[in-house]
Amino acid sequence: MKKVGIMIDDGFHDLELWIPYYRFKEKGINFDILAFEDRDYKGVYGLDSVKPTQLLGNTDKRYDLVYIPGANSPGNLLKHPETVSIIKNMSAEGSSFATICHGPLLLAEAGLLHGKEVTGHPSIKGEIESKGAKYVDLPFIRSSESILSGKTHFQIDQIMPEILAFIEE
Repeated sequence: MKKVGIMIDDGFHDLELWIPYYRFKEKGINFDILAFEDRDYKGVYGLDSVKPTQLLGNTDKRYDLVYIPGANSPGNLLKHPETVSIIKNMSAEGSSFATICHGPLLLAEAGLLHGKEVTGHPSIKGEIESKGAKYVDLPFIRSSESILSGKTHFQIDQIMPEILAFIEE
């Protein structure tokens, strides 16, 4: 079974965190919540808060898959200067990535999407394409062996089976 990290900051889309969170628990998937500070983090709608189990930049764990929920969380993560290098290091160590909504912005900033097709919230199309990726309007796409992307929480029922299948490969 693969080790999963869920990378968050304040303003994550509640459904994009909590649905995968509980699906991973249901399946017995070993995962960590990754954030920069040891404190409670809240989503856009404030349904519940979550504390990290591992701090970004202070972990020597390797993750097979890093899941990145969207909304404001990816933009808030990018306010930390070390975020891009952490993403690059995770990729160099063999981590794969699953993103949704605004999550692909982190991978674009790290240069991991150049030449790849990717989906996400339609509002990120210009930013993704300016980094050399091709935005596609699909509910889900497997861009490469190591990058999966989903459009928005409205397609989570189509996205989760794909992410779970990838983890269980």
